[in-house]
Amino acid sequence: MQMAMEESRLQASHMLQSSLQSNGDRRYATPPQQIAAYNRNSIPQYKDTVTPDLLQPKTPDVSILFGEDIFNIDPELDYNVFFPVNNGELNVNGQIGGSVTAVLADLEAIWTHCINKLLGIKSIEFHNYQVILIIPDIFNKVHVREMMSMILLSMKFKSCLLVQDHVAATYGAGLGCACVVDVGHGKTSVSCVEDGISQANTRIRLRYGGGNITQAFDWLLKRCSFPYQECNPTANYHDALLMDNLKQQLCHLNLDKCGAVQKTVTIMRPGQKHLQYTIQVGDEAMIAVLGMFNPTLLGITDNNHYVIQERLKSLPEDPYDEEFLRETSRRGNGREMNEMIEIQTENNTVHNAEEEICVDQIEATAGNYFDIETGRPQSLDKVIVQSIERLTSDDIKRKMYSNILVVGGGLKFDGACAWLKSKISLNAQQVYYGGHIDIINSPKDLDPQIVTWKGAAILAGLDSVSELWISGKEWSSWSIRILKERAMFNW
Repeated sequence: MQMAMEESRLQASHMLQSSLQSNGDRRYATPPQQIAAYNRNSIPQYKDTVTPDLLQPKTPDVSILFGEDIFNIDPELDYNVFFPVNNGELNVNGQIGGSVTAVLADLEAIWTHCINKLLGIKSIEFHNYQVILIIPDIFNKVHVREMMSMILLSMKFKSCLLVQDHVAATYGAGLGCACVVDVGHGKTSVSCVEDGISQANTRIRLRYGGGNITQAFDWLLKRCSFPYQECNPTANYHDALLMDNLKQQLCHLNLDKCGAVQKTVTIMRPGQKHLQYTIQVGDEAMIAVLGMFNPTLLGITDNNHYVIQERLKSLPEDPYDEEFLRETSRRGNGREMNEMIEIQTENNTVHNAEEEICVDQIEATAGNYFDIETGRPQSLDKVIVQSIERLTSDDIKRKMYSNILVVGGGLKFDGACAWLKSKISLNAQQVYYGGHIDIINSPKDLDPQIVTWKGAAILAGLDSVSELWISGKEWSSWSIRILKERAMFNW
């Protein structure tokens, strides 16, 4: 993998060196050897500011910590750190605390803590409040059912409204239709939304995002003799925070920014004085972000880092479940066929059997919507074009190309949207589209990170969804069966 990453790094470096600035001048870059020599000779400076000591071993009042408080605990203490959500879905795994029940318990504890502490709403007052639950465009029915039960039956909120994240983003941006690109920390999802409906055959989720860019930037800095040699973002929370801050401050895709940039880095270690280094960073700040367009730079060398919308898992308690209806329909057809065998010829019987086999084969492959190149990871621009090209109407395709909505905090870099537009234009030409392409990343001057939440807030006040709220009593009586009528999407 390291060899593949190094190859891709060299390709990206040569491509940047041969690129032009907006004024037509050729870009210039500081040689990596010169940057590495500067960083090796960087002399650390100690400041008088001291980072507070880490928390002492467990006591009853700190047996459970939430959010940024984990940065203040000693890694040597006997704590288990859990992340209930990972890669855009519940973090269900085979490790300790990885069961659905345990993950939901952690999620409930986090939500309760945040609502109590940050919003000032006591748990006993939850019954006075309504909740909008934003779920992924590619969702797991079991997870949705359990989260609804947690909100309405365990936390006892008054009612709940379900909405998919990409649909909420279009409401936040004020768009009737859009190709929504949500770049998060550990995942990137794409789908086309038309009139409040996320089109199932256009949905795809990539298992990489802003966090992978941070890891790539860490790797690139160490190649340039980053003076803080002890930096270990995968094991130390403070180092992870440091690298994320450096990524946000330094990384970009602006071809007009050339040469090395000088930056003062402050190292904060618990119980010790702040340590400062002055470093230089060159095109590494661009190459890390280019990983979204060449995933090999992110350490992704296969095509297994994606999820598409396949047939949803069957739920036995749902009488409207597609799998249930399909199986019962087949059993009914089987009984009818047995009755007709006595009066039909053998040829007709064989013909019907062949038809049933053909239907099964079509259903078995119906979820394979995306043409993923074998053995090669997919770049963001190619996936966006593939998603739009899944649509059947040329008119709708034109609307999607002219309304590509980028939300989330994973691609908030100077010049990133212009670069994305250029790459999409090149890929669109290969499918014979030469029309207008527009990238929207700050609709109504909103931060891309809050567009989806803004959309959910707008939805809450619409009269058109007043009949879609589900109360705790209704959920207790009907469970998921009520979602056939109340969900804003095809359940």
